[in-house]
Amino acid sequence: MPPLLRATPFKPAHAAELCLRPGAVQALAGLPPLDELARAYHAAGPAWTALSGGTAIACGGVVRFWPGVGECWCWAGLGVDVLPVAFARLAGLLLVRLAREGRFHRLQAHVRADDERAARFARHLGFTLEGCCPGYSPAQSGQATHNLYGRFRTWKE
Repeated sequence: MPPLLRATPFKPAHAAELCLRPGAVQALAGLPPLDELARAYHAAGPAWTALSGGTAIACGGVVRFWPGVGECWCWAGLGVDVLPVAFARLAGLLLVRLAREGRFHRLQAHVRADDERAARFARHLGFTLEGCCPGYSPAQSGQATHNLYGRFRTWKE
């Protein structure tokens, strides 16, 4: 039987525990080191860590742009693959809670266009494809294309 999955408030040290999935590694390529990003994201808005048996398997949250609007982020570790349905359900509940408690009326997420798994996850969380963002990447080549997903509505409890 798999260990219990639960959420706890995000701490930057949780990011160091993650064994990131290849898609997460690819999405973070060219950005500052993970520990630096973790500290910045921790300061930028509400966030959570998913724990399985006391081990961090994913971290996520919202970077607040201005009152009511934020950009979602999620770093998924390999441990998510052991509990994919439970994790997806937990992430959905956490997103609703973060939106309600943070008083967000719009959340958005940029997803690499070549990462179908991340796109399915965004759709599962209620995001709708809004557009294509060519060159939305820290890579100097500007080759990575991301799709913008948005969620704008009254949050259902």
